[in-house]
Amino acid sequence: MRAIEGGRTAVAVLLAVGITFGCEHVQSRSDAYQFEPAPRAVLVQAGITVSRNPKLGADWVSSPTLYLLAVLQDGEQSRLGLLTSSDGGDSFGKPVWVSEPGSEVTSAGENSPAFVATERAIYAAWNEGHRLLFARSRNWGASFEKPIAVADKTDDSFSGYPSLGVAPNGDVYAVWIDTRDRESGDEEDYAVYLARSTDGGANFGKNSRVAIRICPCCRPTLAFGPGGEVLVIWRHIYPGPIHDMTVAVSRDNGQTFTAPRRIAEDNWKIDGCPDSGPAVARSGKRIYVAWLTEARPEISGVRLSWTDDGGATWAPAVIGSQKILDANYPAFSVGDDGRAVLVFQGRDPQAKAGWSPFGVYAVEISPDGKLGIPAAVPGISSSAQRPTVAAGTGGRLYVAWTGAADKQKAVYLSRGRSGS
Repeated sequence: MRAIEGGRTAVAVLLAVGITFGCEHVQSRSDAYQFEPAPRAVLVQAGITVSRNPKLGADWVSSPTLYLLAVLQDGEQSRLGLLTSSDGGDSFGKPVWVSEPGSEVTSAGENSPAFVATERAIYAAWNEGHRLLFARSRNWGASFEKPIAVADKTDDSFSGYPSLGVAPNGDVYAVWIDTRDRESGDEEDYAVYLARSTDGGANFGKNSRVAIRICPCCRPTLAFGPGGEVLVIWRHIYPGPIHDMTVAVSRDNGQTFTAPRRIAEDNWKIDGCPDSGPAVARSGKRIYVAWLTEARPEISGVRLSWTDDGGATWAPAVIGSQKILDANYPAFSVGDDGRAVLVFQGRDPQAKAGWSPFGVYAVEISPDGKLGIPAAVPGISSSAQRPTVAAGTGGRLYVAWTGAADKQKAVYLSRGRSGS
């Protein structure tokens, strides 16, 4: 298996153009994000010289808290740590360790840690070699309980590329890529598996296979529909080989699933692995999905679709990245007003020959499904890799990614505000 690693002063006010999905209606808006003049290597400021693969989370209900989970260099080891900010990202406290001392966290490319922060608890999942581990905090990140294994197998087959989700009733779900069913040794023997915890993450139940013949290094993900549906979404390998975004739906808490079906027929024929999985977000009854395709020039980039009926039907896909070049690695968040934000990495189309370093772009999606123009995060001096995002209250936005500080990998943070 291969995996590659890929605000006080407003610097611009962009006029956004709204595009209603599935029709030709166009409406102008002026609600693009205005970002800080320059991002900060926030963990370097906290005394951590090497960090990577960040994930953001927040709790705006219990107390205004921003969480940043990242892989940190602790001496000779890579460990998973959580840092907390109670001042909107001005500063972060010392790391609270999630993984145990003496254990090396495996994190690269798509196979990076998963993270969910709720009012009830904070959850993380990550890899140590072939093992998929999970830990929770029930004291708002002050400490984490001893990690547990998610996979219910005894062999040494691989389990990784995790995603986590918390259902409305508090059940915790994990999905991941698993190789326990490999027979021929071919990449098409990779499978997506699911496990559910009904006790808030203290234990996980019996693992169930959702599908086999999946892309071996594109992280699967999951979402919860308005009628209690559990949607699992992944990049499937169809004959060709075609690598298209696919969904299966469960209406019995993940015990059984519908037959897999394509979200969009991109018909992306590729002999390798794109190393890029889907991103999801739910706003009201709507579930958004974004993904990379390079099937044809006219649709290449980060594609976007949505369902309003728990995965039964999907809107015609559109290009969420619009004119940004080499767009990839989408991530989502939803603000308190229901507006979804899509972020991704890409290159400036105005740069000479289109070969600028990778930057980060944010696109706002209004509750009625209109896309804004991508707003660039300014001041990025080195290529930004695999952004993550947390939408705050009052139009605030927090974006983090892996960059380079003093020739070392470092987590950067930039804050924005919506113009509306």
